[in-house]
Amino acid sequence: MPGPAALLDQVTEELYARHTGDVEAASTARREYEERRGKVHQDDELWEAWSSAFIEWFVVERVAAGHAVPLAALSYRELPASDPRAEAMRALVTSQRSLFEVRALGKGAIQLLDLLGGAVFHVDEQRALHGVEVGDVAELRLIGVGGEVRFGRTFIYHPKAARAAIVERARAMLAKGATRRDVIDHVAQLRVQVTRYRHMPAARVYELGSRLGASA
Repeated sequence: MPGPAALLDQVTEELYARHTGDVEAASTARREYEERRGKVHQDDELWEAWSSAFIEWFVVERVAAGHAVPLAALSYRELPASDPRAEAMRALVTSQRSLFEVRALGKGAIQLLDLLGGAVFHVDEQRALHGVEVGDVAELRLIGVGGEVRFGRTFIYHPKAARAAIVERARAMLAKGATRRDVIDHVAQLRVQVTRYRHMPAARVYELGSRLGASA
């Protein structure tokens, strides 16, 4: 039987193939996604990462009108408990998306700090994540499966220099009653703004009180 990582990849691909074929539903979801997080065009540097994060959100997290749970949860309910895919699918449904700081890089493992919740995670990762450094800040999805913590397919990096501003903005929003998702999506809007205002230091875009992030 495939290991946890291989089974997770298999289940993810199956879910994508099953649920992304509805063009109308995907288009509606994309508009919702862009309204919350900003619009990214195909020639933008963020396009690939943005699209990967969108598809994962669409299948794993979004609750469509008329439904009580995400698409992945509907598929999970259809599987018998004895199906080896059931654990991987349950792991996807219960996964966590947040803003993380890379605290340490080791062979086969990465230590992350959840900037919104404060928890420390040790992620099992055998691949070499090229360009990733200690201190990097990113929106990530973590999936606990088979006694391990794995990365999902959401990798949206924010400027390392914006770390303090992101934390300050997050605290201010949470204190006013915003949800974690509200914070993540608002910070994503600011990441889009970084690509639009290249003349401005990236960290300034994230600062509380900045006219670009005044909606917080």
